[in-house]
Amino acid sequence: MEDVLGRKVYEELYRLLDRVTPLEGDCGLLCHKACCGQKDSGLGMYLLPGEEAMFSRQEDWLDWEEHRVEDYDFPPSWSGTTYFVRCRRDCPREKRPIQCRTFPLAPHLTPGGSLVLIWETLSLPYSCPIITGRITLRPEFAENVRRVWERLLTSPLIRDLVEFDSRQRVREGLPVELAYPHPTES
Repeated sequence: MEDVLGRKVYEELYRLLDRVTPLEGDCGLLCHKACCGQKDSGLGMYLLPGEEAMFSRQEDWLDWEEHRVEDYDFPPSWSGTTYFVRCRRDCPREKRPIQCRTFPLAPHLTPGGSLVLIWETLSLPYSCPIITGRITLRPEFAENVRRVWERLLTSPLIRDLVEFDSRQRVREGLPVELAYPHPTES
């Protein structure tokens, strides 16, 4: 896959997300770090195109797999390989991939192509109290997540992925519930 954002862009996006958290304080205290405690579940995530530049592949806290995109559920515009990572133990917070940093929000493109942030719809082996309780997120967190996804969507490959995931949610009848701005604030 040729269309990738460079390391400098990812460094800038990581910095934007380093400064904010979904809630005041550590949201992991609500659920005993459920998203980090799934080491034996096979749970992991795909890095976004080019995001692998943020890692050395020698991290002792991370397992790497290289997957052929044709063998998995990716947009037709994608080709070659992509990287799937799985935490071996708690990760250094400043090293987390984009999609860890933006959780529990997910980017979704409306039929008109507008970006909205919705509650994550992936089937997870744990329950996130923020999602189940629809806890209001810190506005600065949600706003930075929105800014990050707007920048990421300038990559045609990432935009194709978000469009692909958005259409798939609708096709599967998954709830596309606006998380930001919080419905009571709009």
